[in-house]
Order: sequence, then C-alpha cells, then structure tokens
Amino acid sequence: MKLFLFLSLCLCIPRMLPAQDGDFDFGNISSRALQMKRYDADTTASAVVLKEFGKTSIDNSQKNILVHTYHVRIKILRDQGIDKATFVIPVRKSATMGKEQVYDIRGSTFNTEGGSLRESDLKQKNVFTENKSRYTDLIKFTLPGVRMGSVIEVAYTLSSPYIYNFREWKFQSDLPKMYSEYWAKIPANLDYNISLIGYLKLSEDKKSVIPDCLITMDGGKADCTLLKLGMKDIPAFKEEKYMTAKSNFLSAVHFELSEIHRFNGADEKVAKTWGDVDQQLRTNKDFGGQLKKGESFFRKALDTLLSGHAEEDLRARRIYAFMQKWYRWDGYTGIFCETGIKNAFEAHKGNIGDINLSLVAALRAAGLPAEPVLISTRDNGTPHDLYPVISDFNYVLARVTTPKAVYLLDASRPLLPFGVFPMACINGSGRVIHHHQPSEWLVIKAPVMRKEIDMAVLTLHDKGRITGTITRRYDGYLALAKRRDIHRFTSSTEYLEDLSSRWDDIQILADSIGNLEDPGKPLTETLKVIISGTVDSADPRIVINPFFHPFIRENPFKSAERHFPVDFGAPEQLYTVLTLHYPAGYHLVSFPTTTLLALPDKGGRYVVEKNGFGNTLILRTMTRQNQSVYQAAQYPALREFYNRIVQSHRADLIFSTN
Repeated sequence: MKLFLFLSLCLCIPRMLPAQDGDFDFGNISSRALQMKRYDADTTASAVVLKEFGKTSIDNSQKNILVHTYHVRIKILRDQGIDKATFVIPVRKSATMGKEQVYDIRGSTFNTEGGSLRESDLKQKNVFTENKSRYTDLIKFTLPGVRMGSVIEVAYTLSSPYIYNFREWKFQSDLPKMYSEYWAKIPANLDYNISLIGYLKLSEDKKSVIPDCLITMDGGKADCTLLKLGMKDIPAFKEEKYMTAKSNFLSAVHFELSEIHRFNGADEKVAKTWGDVDQQLRTNKDFGGQLKKGESFFRKALDTLLSGHAEEDLRARRIYAFMQKWYRWDGYTGIFCETGIKNAFEAHKGNIGDINLSLVAALRAAGLPAEPVLISTRDNGTPHDLYPVISDFNYVLARVTTPKAVYLLDASRPLLPFGVFPMACINGSGRVIHHHQPSEWLVIKAPVMRKEIDMAVLTLHDKGRITGTITRRYDGYLALAKRRDIHRFTSSTEYLEDLSSRWDDIQILADSIGNLEDPGKPLTETLKVIISGTVDSADPRIVINPFFHPFIRENPFKSAERHFPVDFGAPEQLYTVLTLHYPAGYHLVSFPTTTLLALPDKGGRYVVEKNGFGNTLILRTMTRQNQSVYQAAQYPALREFYNRIVQSHRADLIFSTN
C-alpha cells in the first residue's frame, strides 16, 4: 500500500518572494567532511549523502521543455561504498515525444594527501551512453581516484519534453542522507496533482510566488509557484524480502499534470476522468482499434477452432491453449499493441499487449464476454486509485466470464495453467476496460495457493546410513516455479546434479518427474535417496535432522520493525510426512517436541506432531500462511512466528544403541 500525502498547489499566497538559489557551491568541501570517519545516525553505512539538491522548472525559451538540475555530495566511509562513485542516469526516449538530454556534467573526487586537499575531476571522455531498451538510454560514468575517506561530488542538468510527469524527487535511497532538498518552480498556467509518498515527514515545506516567471514569445505571462521541500536525517531504505516495488514505499514527491490553462483563455484537462480514459482507450488505434480489428480477424483465422464447442468454458480453454502455444513473448511488457494483432499473429510473437489483447479479441470472436484488464506489475509500483494515470500500468490481462467462473488469463507464458497468471501481476487492483460499460477496479488476488506436500519413507541402517524415497507434490504457484526451474536445464542429468548440490548430506540416486508438460495438473517428483546421519564419536549415537525439506534455516525477517506490508503474493501451505523405520536395538532419545503455533486472527499455523509404533517413527509438520499480505502492524507476530519455526527446525532426532 502506498502512503500518500496530497499537497494542494495554491497560487493565492500573500507573500511575493523572488526565487533564490538554494544550491550549494561545487567543491567547497569542509575539513569536517574530509575528516569524517562514520555517520553516527547509521554506523553501518558504507557511505552517506552529505547534501543533495535538485530543482525543476520549465524553460522560458523552449516550448514544453522541463529543465532539471541535480547536485549531490557523498562521503565514502568504507571500501564497500566505493561503488557509489559510479553514476547511472536513465533518460527516456520515444519516437513521438523525443529524447531527454543530459549536459553540463561535473564530477570530482576530493581526498587529503599530505595535509592538502586534492581534487580529481571527471573527464568527459569517460562519460558513456548505453542503449538499455527502445524506451530508455543510460548515461554512465565513474569518478576517478575514489577510496575510503573520499568525498565525491556530482552535478548535471537534464532537459525533458515529458512535462506531463514533472520530475519526481526521491528523498530516500539506499544511502542515508543528512539533508535532501527539492525545488519545483511551476507556472500558474499548469495545474499538477502532487503526492508525497512514504512514511517520513518533510522538515521544510514552503511556497512562494515568483511574479511573471514565464513569458512566452507571443506576450503571454504567468506567475510561478516555487515549492521548497526538504528532509533531514533520512534513513537508508533497506529492501527486505516479500515486498513489492520499493517505489511504493520510498519517501518521494510525485507530480502529475492535471490541467493546462492556455494564454488564449482556453482550458485543457490533462488528468482525465476514467470516463475520458475509457473513451480514449476504446478509440486508440493500438488498443480499442486493435481489439475491433482483431475480433473480425480471428473470426476468419480461427474459424475451425471456434466452431464445434457449444459449452462456453470448453471454448475458452481451447482458445487459450491455442493462443498460448501460438505466440512467443518478446520480453516487453505494455498495455498497447506494439506490432498489431494481425502482424503479431503472423510473426508468432509480440509484446504483452499484442498477445493478451489478441486473446481478448479471439475470445470475443468466439462469442465469449471478454475484457482487457490493465495492471501494474509488482516491480512497477502500485497505480493511483484517486485519478487515472495510464502510464502507471505496464501489463494487460484478459478476463473472460463463463457459466462456471470468471478467469484472468495470460497467454504469454507456455507453463501457465488456464486461469493462472504470473505472480508478478498480483499487485493491488487492476482496471477492467469494458466493451461498452464504464471501466471499474478489480482486486487482483492469487487464483491458487503456493502448495507443496512431501512424503518421505526412509529406513535407518547401521552406522547412520539412511535409504528410501521422497515423493514431492507441487501445486499452484510452487508448481509453476518448479516447472520453470526444471526447464532452465538442458537435460535431466544437469537438473539432478544441481538438485543434489542444494541438498546437504543427501545423495540422489534417481529422480522421476510427472506432469512436467501438463500445467493443469500438480507436478510430482519421486526421489530415491541415500542420507548420511551424523555419528557422534563420543558415544554410539546417530543424529538426524528430520526437517530435510522445506527447511527454514534462518528467519527471512531481520528488521526489528517494518513500515510496509509483508507481501507473499499468495497464501502458502507446506506439508511434510516423514515415516522412518529404524533397527531393533535403536532407541530414540531425543526428538522434536509437539508444537502448535498460531498467528493472530487466523493468519497462519505451524504444527509439529510425532507418532510411532514399534520401530517406526512418523513425524508430521505443517506450515500454513492464510494471508497473501500481512500489514505492518502484524509484522512483530509474523517475525516471532518465523523465529519459533527456525528454532523448531534445529531440533534433531537422536538414536542410541545403549
């Protein structure tokens, strides 16, 4: 969940103040900064941002060009912080909007040598441009002469044609910051929705008006609002397991253009209502236009496939299976068609928009009610729900309704069962774009669990040698993950070698896998194994850890507190049954105790049960997380839950012959 504080942009301010330069002097390094050995607020920090300043405005001399200046000074405290001397500046580009430009790059490293200050400056020949994708270039450079104790400084200017997204500012990063300040100079003829994200509070929040800051060539004038936003003593943002995109939680300020007031008196709304967006999408040539053409195209192209199946659920499954096998995903996401439905069909490949909009069109051609669902993937951030921002969405699924159920489908992956979509798509809500009705939000929930059942039947022999079989059954998202894992290898031998290397003290003699190519069924795996128990040299005892898999070696939740949710994506259930036969004359002298742990509000359970008869031991364990997401308030209980599981998994079976 994002934490928003919406800032009202009001130009009716009594004080009329001129803009003043809030930047700091490049190269004016204090002796205190040079002599600094550690940062007391975070003694583990490898580096700390001493000062950071940014300013964004609209260039008066150029139409619709944002100009952003950036300046940062960093102290390197440890060798591990030397990599902070490498800077990467993403720049956007598109065929229609043009490309962002970076210029006036300055960079220097400051060291003390023989009691004197020495500056090593960045040479322009060491600044490189890398083509990351069709949408992004990367400007890269590394400052020279950086070592522990150095102070580094970088400044640059970026110009951008993308005024619809005023330059955001991230107060928080993976480094702690002593102070970060951002100025935004916004002309009165532009209205922006401004949101402050994160749980940290501003230490400075000021507004002033600059008269006639924008003068156009045809005589138009506008005042500007100057926002001065600052934070001090900012802790480093530390990513933890089971979280969505860190952009959801980093303390930052975002801008979204909502309305333009033209100098001729006309007003142009940019941040539309969802009704406006619905209409735009339906008429967009790469979205609604493709769906309309695609429906007609598939009536002809899939005539044989669409006929002969009156039952709607079977028709939907048949179409999905065909589309899933027909296309190869080119690795690009997106909600729009890149190459077009007809071209993608003929090429057998396309981006996510090409493939899943084609699926919607094919389902509609078969007479099934199908709609596209716009989503933002887990690594892309959560979309705004207060006003529509189409750029928030980077993925599209197909929703189809049959008499049996409503399904969300993704035909881009060959291993996805019908009705299951990638876990990366489980990220809050998606927007259903109906054919003729208004669009609506849809909560995206996991359609299946993460589930695994392990059944081990083992025999303990003399001297601690154990033989037997382990049968593993994977369901839901764990089956999907296991199939992907197996398909990474070129042969079963290579997979078996890798599996053996990951299992301590377990030698795998044979492996049989079932339903590997049938995603609609659970994946099964039967292993013939030899396990080495530990023989204590001091006395005739055999030590065996019965929690062979899944074995939780350490608590994934390290921090004492957490300010954001724990997001597993889907509920999980892990179940094991160990049946161990041991020889006559062996005595079980130590074993895991019966355990029952429960999370509050039926959030989950952990159970260990021991039974036995004669010379046979049966040990059952079950770990169940009933929620996909645990809120920050539930974190202490969840952390302790895992602490107790780790302790339980350290308990051994100890046999003695005395």
